[in-house]
Amino acid sequence: MTRALLKSLLNHDFYQANRPRLRESIFASDDAQAYRLIARGHERYEHDLSTQDVLSLWSLDNPVATAAEREDFIDVLQDIKAHEEISTDIARDTIEGLWQREIGRDVANLGIYINEGNMDGWQKLQALMQRVDDGFMPDDFGDPTTDDLYQLLAETSDDARWKFNIETLARRVYGIGPSEFGIVFARPETGKSAFVVSVTAGPSGFCSQGARVLYLGNEEATRRTKLRAIQAWTGMTREEIAQNPDVAETRYIAIRDRLIMKDAQEWDMAKVDAYCKKIKPDVLILDQLDKVNISGTFGATHEKLREVYRQARELAKRHECALIGVSQASADADNRTRLDFSMLDGSKTGKAAEADLIIGIGRHSGEDDDGPDTTRFITVSKNKLSGWHGNVICNIQPEISRYVE
Repeated sequence: MTRALLKSLLNHDFYQANRPRLRESIFASDDAQAYRLIARGHERYEHDLSTQDVLSLWSLDNPVATAAEREDFIDVLQDIKAHEEISTDIARDTIEGLWQREIGRDVANLGIYINEGNMDGWQKLQALMQRVDDGFMPDDFGDPTTDDLYQLLAETSDDARWKFNIETLARRVYGIGPSEFGIVFARPETGKSAFVVSVTAGPSGFCSQGARVLYLGNEEATRRTKLRAIQAWTGMTREEIAQNPDVAETRYIAIRDRLIMKDAQEWDMAKVDAYCKKIKPDVLILDQLDKVNISGTFGATHEKLREVYRQARELAKRHECALIGVSQASADADNRTRLDFSMLDGSKTGKAAEADLIIGIGRHSGEDDDGPDTTRFITVSKNKLSGWHGNVICNIQPEISRYVE
Protein backbone atom coordinates (compact mmCIF):
# COMPACT_ATOMS: atom_id res chain seq x y z
CA MET A 1 0.00 0.00 0.00
CA THR A 2 2.78 2.50 0.86
CA ARG A 3 4.37 2.08 -2.57
CA ALA A 4 1.04 2.87 -4.21
CA LEU A 5 0.99 6.03 -2.06
CA LEU A 6 4.53 6.87 -3.15
CA LYS A 7 3.36 6.65 -6.76
CA SER A 8 0.56 9.11 -5.97
CA LEU A 9 3.06 11.40 -4.24
CA LEU A 10 5.04 11.80 -7.47
CA ASN A 11 2.25 14.21 -8.45
CA HIS A 12 3.20 17.65 -7.17
CA ASP A 13 -0.34 18.91 -6.53
CA PHE A 14 -1.21 15.77 -4.57
CA TYR A 15 1.98 16.06 -2.54
CA GLN A 16 1.28 19.69 -1.71
CA ALA A 17 -2.31 18.98 -0.71
CA ASN A 18 -1.26 16.22 1.70
CA ARG A 19 2.06 17.60 2.92
CA PRO A 20 0.79 18.56 6.44
CA ARG A 21 0.00 14.88 7.17
CA LEU A 22 3.04 13.29 5.59
CA ARG A 23 5.65 11.75 7.86
CA GLU A 24 8.61 9.61 6.98
CA SER A 25 7.58 7.20 9.75
CA ILE A 26 4.37 6.18 7.98
CA PHE A 27 6.46 4.44 5.34
CA ALA A 28 8.27 1.14 5.71
CA SER A 29 12.03 1.29 6.08
CA ASP A 30 12.68 0.29 2.46
CA ASP A 31 10.35 3.05 1.23
CA ALA A 32 11.34 5.83 3.63
CA GLN A 33 14.40 6.71 1.56
CA ALA A 34 12.26 7.05 -1.58
CA TYR A 35 9.84 9.29 0.34
CA ARG A 36 12.66 11.57 1.53
CA LEU A 37 13.88 12.03 -2.03
CA ILE A 38 10.35 12.65 -3.38
CA ALA A 39 9.73 15.25 -0.66
CA ARG A 40 13.04 16.98 -1.42
CA GLY A 41 12.31 16.96 -5.15
CA HIS A 42 8.93 18.65 -4.67
CA GLU A 43 10.33 21.26 -2.31
CA ARG A 44 13.17 22.13 -4.66
CA TYR A 45 11.66 21.78 -8.16
CA GLU A 46 7.90 22.27 -7.60
CA HIS A 47 6.69 20.01 -10.44
CA ASP A 48 5.66 16.42 -10.99
CA LEU A 49 8.41 13.84 -10.58
CA SER A 50 9.19 10.59 -12.37
CA THR A 51 10.88 7.56 -10.88
CA GLN A 52 13.89 8.45 -13.06
CA ASP A 53 13.99 11.87 -11.38
CA VAL A 54 14.03 10.17 -7.99
CA LEU A 55 16.83 7.85 -9.12
CA SER A 56 18.86 10.88 -10.22
CA LEU A 57 18.40 12.48 -6.79
CA TRP A 58 19.47 9.22 -5.18
CA SER A 59 22.60 9.10 -7.33
CA LEU A 60 23.53 12.63 -6.26
CA ASP A 61 23.25 11.59 -2.61
CA ASN A 62 25.13 8.33 -3.06
CA PRO A 63 28.09 8.94 -5.40
CA VAL A 64 30.09 6.01 -4.06
CA ALA A 65 27.22 3.50 -3.77
CA THR A 66 27.93 -0.07 -4.85
CA ALA A 67 26.25 -1.63 -7.86
CA ALA A 68 24.24 -3.85 -5.50
CA GLU A 69 22.95 -0.83 -3.52
CA ARG A 70 21.97 0.91 -6.74
CA GLU A 71 20.14 -2.19 -7.99
CA ASP A 72 18.26 -2.50 -4.70
CA PHE A 73 17.00 1.07 -4.94
CA ILE A 74 16.14 0.64 -8.64
CA ASP A 75 14.01 -2.39 -7.65
CA VAL A 76 12.07 -0.19 -5.20
CA LEU A 77 11.49 2.45 -7.87
CA GLN A 78 10.42 -0.11 -10.46
CA ASP A 79 7.93 -1.57 -7.99
CA ILE A 80 6.56 1.93 -7.31
CA LYS A 81 6.22 2.58 -11.05
CA ALA A 82 4.51 -0.80 -11.64
CA HIS A 83 1.89 -0.26 -8.93
CA GLU A 84 -1.63 0.42 -10.13
CA GLU A 85 -2.66 3.95 -9.27
CA ILE A 86 -5.21 4.40 -6.51
CA SER A 87 -7.80 7.15 -6.67
CA THR A 88 -6.91 10.51 -5.21
CA ASP A 89 -9.59 10.49 -2.50
CA ILE A 90 -8.68 7.00 -1.30
CA ALA A 91 -4.98 7.88 -1.28
CA ARG A 92 -5.76 11.03 0.72
CA ASP A 93 -7.85 9.13 3.28
CA THR A 94 -5.16 6.45 3.57
CA ILE A 95 -2.50 9.05 4.32
CA GLU A 96 -4.76 10.67 6.91
CA GLY A 97 -5.40 7.31 8.58
CA LEU A 98 -1.69 6.47 8.74
CA TRP A 99 -0.96 9.95 10.07
CA GLN A 100 -3.59 9.60 12.81
CA ARG A 101 -2.00 6.31 13.90
CA GLU A 102 1.38 8.02 14.15
CA ILE A 103 -0.13 10.79 16.26
CA GLY A 104 -1.70 8.13 18.45
CA ARG A 105 1.72 6.58 18.94
CA ASP A 106 3.12 9.99 19.89
CA VAL A 107 0.32 10.48 22.42
CA ALA A 108 0.97 7.02 23.89
CA ASN A 109 4.69 7.72 24.20
CA LEU A 110 4.03 11.04 25.91
CA GLY A 111 1.64 9.27 28.27
CA ILE A 112 4.43 6.89 29.27
CA TYR A 113 6.80 9.85 29.62
CA ILE A 114 4.33 11.60 31.97
CA ASN A 115 3.72 8.38 33.88
CA GLU A 116 7.43 8.20 34.59
CA GLY A 117 7.22 11.55 36.38
CA ASN A 118 8.27 13.91 33.60
CA MET A 119 5.70 16.67 34.01
CA ASP A 120 7.01 18.68 31.06
CA GLY A 121 5.44 15.94 28.97
CA TRP A 122 2.04 17.42 29.78
CA GLN A 123 2.89 20.69 28.01
CA LYS A 124 4.23 18.72 25.07
CA LEU A 125 1.02 16.70 24.93
CA GLN A 126 -1.14 19.84 25.03
CA ALA A 127 0.94 21.44 22.28
CA LEU A 128 0.67 18.29 20.17
CA MET A 129 -3.11 18.08 20.52
CA GLN A 130 -3.56 21.76 19.66
CA ARG A 131 -1.38 21.32 16.60
CA VAL A 132 -3.20 18.28 15.21
CA ASP A 133 -6.76 18.99 16.39
CA ASP A 134 -8.10 19.80 12.93
CA GLY A 135 -6.91 16.48 11.55
CA PHE A 136 -9.12 14.56 13.97
CA MET A 137 -12.28 16.62 13.57
CA PRO A 138 -14.94 15.36 11.14
CA ASP A 139 -15.28 17.35 7.94
CA ASP A 140 -18.14 15.48 6.27
CA PHE A 141 -21.40 16.50 7.90
CA GLY A 142 -23.73 15.56 5.06
CA ASP A 143 -26.50 17.74 3.69
CA PRO A 144 -28.74 19.75 6.03
CA THR A 145 -32.41 18.83 6.35
CA THR A 146 -34.27 19.67 3.17
CA ASP A 147 -36.59 22.68 2.90
CA ASP A 148 -38.59 20.97 0.13
CA LEU A 149 -42.13 20.88 1.53
CA TYR A 150 -43.22 18.14 -0.87
CA GLN A 151 -40.37 15.92 0.27
CA LEU A 152 -41.02 16.69 3.94
CA LEU A 153 -44.70 15.87 3.59
CA ALA A 154 -43.99 12.69 1.65
CA GLU A 155 -41.45 11.36 4.16
CA THR A 156 -43.65 12.04 7.20
CA SER A 157 -47.00 11.03 5.72
CA ASP A 158 -48.78 7.74 6.26
CA ASP A 159 -48.01 6.87 2.64
CA ALA A 160 -44.43 6.16 3.76
CA ARG A 161 -45.55 3.83 6.58
CA TRP A 162 -46.53 0.18 6.82
CA LYS A 163 -50.14 0.03 7.96
CA PHE A 164 -51.33 -1.89 11.02
CA ASN A 165 -53.92 -4.47 9.97
CA ILE A 166 -56.13 -3.77 12.99
CA GLU A 167 -58.43 -1.21 11.44
CA THR A 168 -59.51 0.59 14.62
CA LEU A 169 -55.86 1.04 15.59
CA ALA A 170 -54.85 2.06 12.07
CA ARG A 171 -57.45 4.85 12.00
CA ARG A 172 -55.67 6.45 14.96
CA VAL A 173 -52.08 5.26 14.46
CA TYR A 174 -51.78 4.32 10.81
CA GLY A 175 -48.59 2.31 11.13
CA ILE A 176 -44.83 2.59 11.37
CA GLY A 177 -42.34 3.63 8.74
CA PRO A 178 -38.65 3.94 7.85
CA SER A 179 -36.34 5.08 10.68
CA GLU A 180 -39.19 4.89 13.22
CA PHE A 181 -38.86 2.91 16.44
CA GLY A 182 -41.77 1.29 18.24
CA ILE A 183 -42.08 -0.80 21.40
CA VAL A 184 -44.69 -3.49 22.03
CA PHE A 185 -44.87 -4.77 25.59
CA ALA A 186 -47.10 -6.90 27.83
CA ARG A 187 -47.02 -9.39 30.68
CA PRO A 188 -46.04 -13.02 29.91
CA GLU A 189 -48.65 -15.11 28.11
CA THR A 190 -50.61 -12.07 26.98
CA GLY A 191 -49.73 -12.30 23.30
CA LYS A 192 -46.78 -9.98 22.58
CA SER A 193 -45.25 -12.21 19.93
CA ALA A 194 -48.69 -13.02 18.54
CA PHE A 195 -49.31 -9.29 18.07
CA VAL A 196 -46.16 -8.69 16.01
CA VAL A 197 -46.75 -11.94 14.10
CA SER A 198 -50.31 -10.84 13.34
CA VAL A 199 -49.43 -7.32 12.13
CA THR A 200 -46.52 -8.77 10.15
CA ALA A 201 -47.83 -12.00 8.61
CA GLY A 202 -51.59 -11.76 9.08
CA PRO A 203 -54.00 -10.76 6.30
CA SER A 204 -53.26 -7.20 5.10
CA GLY A 205 -50.15 -7.20 7.31
CA PHE A 206 -46.76 -5.73 6.54
CA CYS A 207 -45.69 -8.64 4.36
CA SER A 208 -48.83 -8.54 2.20
CA GLN A 209 -48.22 -4.80 1.74
CA GLY A 210 -44.84 -5.65 0.21
CA ALA A 211 -42.55 -5.12 3.19
CA ARG A 212 -39.43 -7.24 3.60
CA VAL A 213 -39.60 -8.24 7.27
CA LEU A 214 -36.70 -9.55 9.37
CA TYR A 215 -37.79 -11.21 12.61
CA LEU A 216 -34.95 -11.88 15.06
CA GLY A 217 -35.96 -14.02 18.02
CA ASN A 218 -33.79 -14.50 21.09
CA GLU A 219 -36.37 -16.00 23.45
CA GLU A 220 -38.26 -18.95 22.00
CA ALA A 221 -37.01 -20.80 18.90
CA THR A 222 -38.17 -19.06 15.74
CA ARG A 223 -39.26 -22.42 14.27
CA ARG A 224 -42.33 -22.11 16.46
CA THR A 225 -42.76 -18.45 15.55
CA LYS A 226 -42.49 -19.22 11.82
CA LEU A 227 -45.25 -21.83 12.16
CA ARG A 228 -47.40 -19.25 13.92
CA ALA A 229 -46.74 -16.83 11.05
CA ILE A 230 -47.94 -19.47 8.58
CA GLN A 231 -51.03 -19.97 10.75
CA ALA A 232 -51.66 -16.22 10.84
CA TRP A 233 -51.44 -15.92 7.07
CA THR A 234 -53.39 -19.04 6.13
CA GLY A 235 -55.96 -18.92 8.96
CA MET A 236 -55.27 -22.61 9.57
CA THR A 237 -54.69 -24.13 13.00
CA ARG A 238 -51.70 -26.34 13.69
CA GLU A 239 -53.89 -29.43 13.37
CA GLU A 240 -55.31 -28.24 10.03
CA ILE A 241 -51.81 -27.57 8.71
CA ALA A 242 -50.68 -31.03 9.83
CA GLN A 243 -53.62 -32.56 7.93
CA ASN A 244 -53.17 -30.41 4.80
CA PRO A 245 -49.55 -29.22 4.61
CA ASP A 246 -49.68 -28.79 0.83
CA VAL A 247 -52.61 -26.40 1.13
CA ALA A 248 -50.83 -24.36 3.81
CA GLU A 249 -47.60 -24.23 1.82
CA THR A 250 -49.40 -23.14 -1.34
CA ARG A 251 -51.12 -20.30 0.49
CA TYR A 252 -47.98 -19.22 2.33
CA ILE A 253 -45.97 -18.85 -0.90
CA ALA A 254 -47.61 -15.43 -1.34
CA ILE A 255 -45.51 -13.90 1.48
CA ARG A 256 -42.80 -16.50 2.07
CA ASP A 257 -39.99 -14.55 0.43
CA ARG A 258 -40.83 -11.40 2.38
CA LEU A 259 -40.56 -12.89 5.88
CA ILE A 260 -37.15 -13.90 7.20
CA MET A 261 -36.88 -15.34 10.71
CA LYS A 262 -33.67 -16.19 12.50
CA ASP A 263 -32.68 -17.29 16.00
CA ALA A 264 -30.56 -14.57 17.58
CA GLN A 265 -29.82 -15.87 21.07
CA GLU A 266 -26.68 -14.17 22.50
CA TRP A 267 -26.49 -11.73 19.59
CA ASP A 268 -25.18 -8.28 20.32
CA MET A 269 -26.22 -5.06 18.63
CA ALA A 270 -23.18 -5.11 16.36
CA LYS A 271 -24.23 -8.48 14.95
CA VAL A 272 -27.81 -7.29 14.49
CA ASP A 273 -26.44 -4.25 12.68
CA ALA A 274 -24.29 -6.39 10.38
CA TYR A 275 -27.19 -8.72 9.57
CA CYS A 276 -29.48 -5.79 8.77
CA LYS A 277 -26.83 -4.50 6.40
CA LYS A 278 -26.92 -7.87 4.64
CA ILE A 279 -30.70 -8.40 4.59
CA LYS A 280 -31.79 -4.76 4.15
CA PRO A 281 -35.22 -5.19 5.79
CA ASP A 282 -38.08 -2.72 5.55
CA VAL A 283 -39.27 -3.83 8.99
CA LEU A 284 -37.13 -5.30 11.76
CA ILE A 285 -38.70 -7.14 14.71
CA LEU A 286 -36.47 -7.75 17.76
CA ASP A 287 -38.16 -10.24 20.08
CA GLN A 288 -37.04 -9.53 22.75
CA LEU A 289 -35.10 -6.30 22.50
CA ASP A 290 -34.06 -6.28 26.19
CA LYS A 291 -32.03 -9.46 25.63
CA VAL A 292 -29.84 -8.05 22.85
CA ASN A 293 -26.30 -7.73 24.20
CA ILE A 294 -24.20 -4.57 24.09
CA SER A 295 -20.63 -3.88 25.09
CA GLY A 296 -19.74 -1.60 27.97
CA THR A 297 -19.93 -1.38 31.74
CA PHE A 298 -23.09 -0.06 33.38
CA GLY A 299 -23.83 0.84 36.97
CA ALA A 300 -27.42 -0.42 36.90
CA THR A 301 -29.81 -2.44 34.73
CA HIS A 302 -31.83 0.59 33.68
CA GLU A 303 -28.66 2.27 32.36
CA LYS A 304 -27.87 -0.75 30.20
CA LEU A 305 -31.44 -0.98 28.92
CA ARG A 306 -31.49 2.67 27.99
CA GLU A 307 -28.32 2.17 25.96
CA VAL A 308 -29.81 -0.93 24.27
CA TYR A 309 -32.85 1.10 23.25
CA ARG A 310 -30.76 4.09 22.18
CA GLN A 311 -28.69 1.86 19.92
CA ALA A 312 -31.86 0.27 18.54
CA ARG A 313 -33.18 3.69 17.60
CA GLU A 314 -29.89 4.55 15.88
CA LEU A 315 -29.98 1.22 14.05
CA ALA A 316 -33.45 2.00 12.68
CA LYS A 317 -32.22 5.35 11.39
CA ARG A 318 -29.01 3.92 9.98
CA HIS A 319 -30.79 1.23 7.97
CA GLU A 320 -33.92 3.32 7.29
CA CYS A 321 -36.16 0.52 8.48
CA ALA A 322 -39.14 0.41 10.81
CA LEU A 323 -38.05 -1.27 14.04
CA ILE A 324 -40.37 -2.87 16.58
CA GLY A 325 -38.82 -4.02 19.83
CA VAL A 326 -40.76 -6.51 21.95
CA SER A 327 -40.42 -6.14 25.72
CA GLN A 328 -41.88 -7.34 29.00
CA ALA A 329 -44.17 -5.36 31.26
CA SER A 330 -43.32 -5.08 34.94
CA ALA A 331 -45.37 -6.68 37.69
CA ASP A 332 -47.26 -3.36 37.96
CA ALA A 333 -49.13 -4.43 34.83
CA ASP A 334 -50.58 -7.64 36.30
CA ASN A 335 -54.33 -7.87 35.69
CA ARG A 336 -54.37 -4.42 34.08
CA THR A 337 -56.17 -3.59 30.87
CA ARG A 338 -54.42 -0.28 30.27
CA LEU A 339 -50.62 -0.43 30.19
CA ASP A 340 -48.69 2.83 29.88
CA PHE A 341 -44.95 3.08 29.36
CA SER A 342 -44.26 3.53 33.09
CA MET A 343 -44.96 -0.22 33.32
CA LEU A 344 -42.08 -1.18 31.01
CA ASP A 345 -39.92 -3.75 32.79
CA GLY A 346 -36.54 -2.55 34.04
CA SER A 347 -36.83 1.11 33.06
CA LYS A 348 -39.69 3.52 33.63
CA THR A 349 -38.35 6.32 31.45
CA GLY A 350 -34.99 5.36 29.91
CA LYS A 351 -36.45 2.91 27.41
CA ALA A 352 -39.53 5.00 26.71
CA ALA A 353 -37.48 8.11 25.96
CA GLU A 354 -36.03 6.53 22.81
CA ALA A 355 -39.28 5.35 21.18
CA ASP A 356 -41.57 7.02 18.64
CA LEU A 357 -44.46 4.70 19.45
CA ILE A 358 -45.24 2.56 22.50
CA ILE A 359 -48.02 -0.02 22.54
CA GLY A 360 -48.95 -1.87 25.72
CA ILE A 361 -51.20 -4.93 25.54
CA GLY A 362 -53.44 -5.57 28.54
CA ARG A 363 -55.98 -8.24 29.44
CA HIS A 364 -58.49 -9.25 32.05
CA SER A 365 -57.33 -11.71 34.67
CA GLY A 366 -58.49 -15.31 34.87
CA GLU A 367 -61.06 -17.12 32.71
CA ASP A 368 -64.77 -16.74 32.11
CA ASP A 369 -67.35 -19.51 31.78
CA ASP A 370 -66.34 -20.11 28.17
CA GLY A 371 -62.63 -20.49 28.94
CA PRO A 372 -59.72 -18.02 28.65
CA ASP A 373 -60.72 -14.41 28.00
CA THR A 374 -59.45 -13.48 24.54
CA THR A 375 -60.17 -9.76 24.87
CA ARG A 376 -57.08 -7.63 24.53
CA PHE A 377 -56.66 -3.92 25.23
CA ILE A 378 -54.13 -2.08 23.06
CA THR A 379 -52.96 1.09 24.79
CA VAL A 380 -50.98 3.70 22.92
CA SER A 381 -49.17 5.65 25.64
CA LYS A 382 -46.51 7.37 23.53
CA ASN A 383 -47.10 8.45 19.98
CA LYS A 384 -44.84 10.86 18.11
CA LEU A 385 -46.24 9.62 14.79
CA SER A 386 -49.85 10.85 14.91
CA GLY A 387 -50.19 12.28 18.41
CA TRP A 388 -53.15 10.12 19.40
CA HIS A 389 -53.13 8.39 22.80
CA GLY A 390 -55.79 5.98 23.92
CA ASN A 391 -57.13 2.46 24.02
CA VAL A 392 -58.30 0.04 21.33
CA ILE A 393 -60.21 -3.13 22.20
CA CYS A 394 -59.75 -6.24 20.08
CA ASN A 395 -59.51 -10.01 20.39
CA ILE A 396 -56.73 -12.51 20.06
CA GLN A 397 -57.23 -15.78 18.20
CA PRO A 398 -54.34 -17.75 19.72
CA GLU A 399 -55.02 -20.85 17.66
CA ILE A 400 -54.03 -18.93 14.50
CA SER A 401 -51.96 -16.11 16.05
CA ARG A 402 -54.20 -13.31 14.87
CA TYR A 403 -55.48 -10.12 16.45
CA VAL A 404 -58.95 -9.23 15.15
CA GLU A 405 -61.54 -6.53 15.83
